[in-house]
Amino acid sequence: MEHDEQADRMEEDADRLEQHNDQLGERIDEVKDDWDRKEQDVSVPGAQPDEDEDEEPLAGIDADEETVSEEGGP
Repeated sequence: MEHDEQADRMEEDADRLEQHNDQLGERIDEVKDDWDRKEQDVSVPGAQPDEDEDEEPLAGIDADEETVSEEGGP
């Protein structure tokens, strides 16, 4: 009996974690979309990059695979 109860609790935990993961993914998408809109709006201070500043990719975020492997990244 005890194993069945433990298995049920673990399944409930897994379901809760999966739901949390889905909600977090949706929130990330919403924030990214919001930032993309703000980057296009000239009335939002600081949202547009400086014209003379080169953007460097962050590791794991839109990174070029060749650059990451050359730098010894993941």
